[in-house]
Amino acid sequence: MRARDTRGMALAPCGDLAMPGAMDRNDLRDALGSFATGVTIVTARDQAGNPVGLTANSFNSVSLEPPMVLWSLALNSPNLPAFRAAKSWAVHILGANQEDLSNRFATRGANKFEGLEVVDGPEGAPEIAECAARFGCKATFEYDGGDHAIFVGEVVDFHRKGSEPLIFHGGRYNRLRPDDGEIRPRDFENEAEFGRYFLGHLFARVARLANAELKEEYERRGLDEASYTLLVMLGIEDGDTRDGLETRARRSDIRHHETALDNLLDRGMAVVDTSSKAVTLTDDGQRVLSELLAVAKAAQLHLENLLSRSELDALRDMLGRIVSSPD
Repeated sequence: MRARDTRGMALAPCGDLAMPGAMDRNDLRDALGSFATGVTIVTARDQAGNPVGLTANSFNSVSLEPPMVLWSLALNSPNLPAFRAAKSWAVHILGANQEDLSNRFATRGANKFEGLEVVDGPEGAPEIAECAARFGCKATFEYDGGDHAIFVGEVVDFHRKGSEPLIFHGGRYNRLRPDDGEIRPRDFENEAEFGRYFLGHLFARVARLANAELKEEYERRGLDEASYTLLVMLGIEDGDTRDGLETRARRSDIRHHETALDNLLDRGMAVVDTSSKAVTLTDDGQRVLSELLAVAKAAQLHLENLLSRSELDALRDMLGRIVSSPD
């Protein structure tokens, strides 16, 4: 392997590397994915002066004196010629709320700078605003690194916002776990502060928030929580007898299910077949159910928009483990 000095200095060739035996490429990639990294966007100007940029998590510090950093780029990347010719480039460490930006710059053919106000940093590379940190670098060395080119730069300008960074681990985005300082209930000065950490209290607040609009809507139609839940159960699978439906309701821990079913029957949303005794939804019941499910879906989308996809996946996994755990 031989290093190229972009400042024109001659470098000694690196020592030969021992090549490992045959190994599965996917297994190797998965093993390397065990290492959690930050997510960066690297920018530069091509020879025509146009901004170029890409997402990379192969960023690392080299030294503090002189201040130097490195990152790597695949040899088959269409951006390789631009970065090889660039006299400067900038590394932007993304914040936890910039997952969409990361995906955009990782997509080939996308108009990556669309909607961004592109100004150059002191080193001459395009600057992306609101990142957790930014390092403007003068290009210094490029090393051959197998199927990647390794770029080393001298930091000439940097700034740090101090926001939470975006994390990449195991092929997916993640976030840092906030440090709560191992707070225990005895450390709280008042009950309100305790409520911020007590899981039961937080679950109850989230449930109220998630169901507030839906609750208001079904109550406006003269239904209570049990009646609404039975309405959904009939929408999923109707045709059960009253006894069978009440057995399903008890298994789902629905309180007052007897009066709830009477409520649906009285309001003409459900009917009992005189011969088979099967309980089914009427056309009016189907219509009301569709309208209520639309309200529930809108409320869910609102909550989902507060979290990233990786956060939602992690939340569903954690809640699933909690509800499926033995009593």
